[in-house]
Amino acid sequence: MESVAELLLNYLNDVINDPEHAYLSLQELPEEFQKFGEKLIYFTQCITEASSLAKALAKGNLNIKPPPPGNEMAASLKSLHASLKHLTWQTQQVAKGDYGQKVDFMGEFSEAFNTMTSQLEKQRESLLEQIEIGYKRAEALEQSNILFKDAAYTDILTNSFNRRYGMKVLDDWLAEGRSFVLCFVDIDNLKCVNDRFGHSEGDNYIIQVAEILRSFSSESILCRIGGDEFMILAQGLDNDKAIKRMETLRNSQITYNFPEDRSYAHCISYGIIEISEDNTLSASDILSIADERMYEYKRTHKKKTAP
Repeated sequence: MESVAELLLNYLNDVINDPEHAYLSLQELPEEFQKFGEKLIYFTQCITEASSLAKALAKGNLNIKPPPPGNEMAASLKSLHASLKHLTWQTQQVAKGDYGQKVDFMGEFSEAFNTMTSQLEKQRESLLEQIEIGYKRAEALEQSNILFKDAAYTDILTNSFNRRYGMKVLDDWLAEGRSFVLCFVDIDNLKCVNDRFGHSEGDNYIIQVAEILRSFSSESILCRIGGDEFMILAQGLDNDKAIKRMETLRNSQITYNFPEDRSYAHCISYGIIEISEDNTLSASDILSIADERMYEYKRTHKKKTAP
């Protein structure tokens, strides 16, 4: 039958070489050693958890989030160094016979235990380093996913949202039963500008319009849904307030100070539809109505002068 010293040393050896399968039965220890065994199991469980975590991260399971501050796992990992030192000290006391036990704990056991706890400390440091590397990989991947998602929803020319994102938000708001206004905006004279001054100037015209539309409201969502078409989605406004705001933005276009060699009529046309919480229209119906109102506005207000 194994002595207590052999039992504990064999257990520590398993922890170092095969932590996931290391096992210590407290019932096999004399009563006076059971508290010592409980502490030994506690810190080796931390080693086991850290080892499993490091392996999961190494295999590419990057969905594991770092334990938050105060979390038991995080606290356990941080306290391992102190736990190892304390256990080493306890073993030295036992080896000296300070606890009055009459089992065969000798100085050789204390020396072997010190060696093993030193190896465990190195293992702990290595595991924590692997975990840190794994989390950095996870954070980098998450950031790249965010950037990829942003790119999928962004109009490169104007740095506003694109049609995909605009339609997603529109569908979400309709499904959630929100009340909001949708403004459908068309840039006037863009084709003439492209024909007369080139597409580079046409792009500048689009960018300038986007910058002005961006100030519709602090929480509005601006989307470029076509070459010369934008959609604004905004909550907290009714039809009249939205019209007043769009007229202000339209006047900003007309009075904008442009270089003399790029003198042409800068203007926009728009159509607005107010959506209530009990709306029954589909997204396509809403866009069609706003589009028709925009063309009605254009027919009424379009300048007769060429750009």
